[in-house]
Amino acid sequence: MDISFFDSDAFLIGYYVFTVGASLLLIKDTKKRVLDLKAGIGSIKYAPIAFGILAVYVLFVFEYVDQIPILNWSWLGYNIAFGPFAEQGMLGIIPFVPLLIYMFLHINYFEEFYFRKSKKMVLVWALIHIGMGIKIHMALVLIPIGFVFKYIYDKKGIKHSYAMHFATNILVVGMLFLSFVL
Repeated sequence: MDISFFDSDAFLIGYYVFTVGASLLLIKDTKKRVLDLKAGIGSIKYAPIAFGILAVYVLFVFEYVDQIPILNWSWLGYNIAFGPFAEQGMLGIIPFVPLLIYMFLHINYFEEFYFRKSKKMVLVWALIHIGMGIKIHMALVLIPIGFVFKYIYDKKGIKHSYAMHFATNILVVGMLFLSFVL
């Protein structure tokens, strides 16, 4: 197979549909996920901790670590969840935001369900993001964030860590949007 196929719009669209569009298969569970968010809403207040770790990293560390060849490797250069055309900036992302938020309802729950049961699974969760197209160093910064989610999971349960994870991702999307607007 020609390597350029993996750089094609057809491949990116197909991979996006496979990874993010799979959430559409869970449409019957959407009401339950919303109720789970409501049940864990008290832990949304902890989302700024996870978001803060990411923000500090991006603002003060990213540019230096991004210069290290092995750590800045990514098969895509951005998270495919932002849409197959995210490299085009805001116009490439905006059409996919509703599906992204819908996906968060389901994927964040399952990430908490499967990946907060042990420290090893937190590491797996962080590194799995490389398959979504993020750089290796960005996956590594997800490790401490995953442990914050695990702490809430261990102390308060899945609905709370899920609500915190969902709120953190909404903050990330909001900040990304603001970075394009400002």
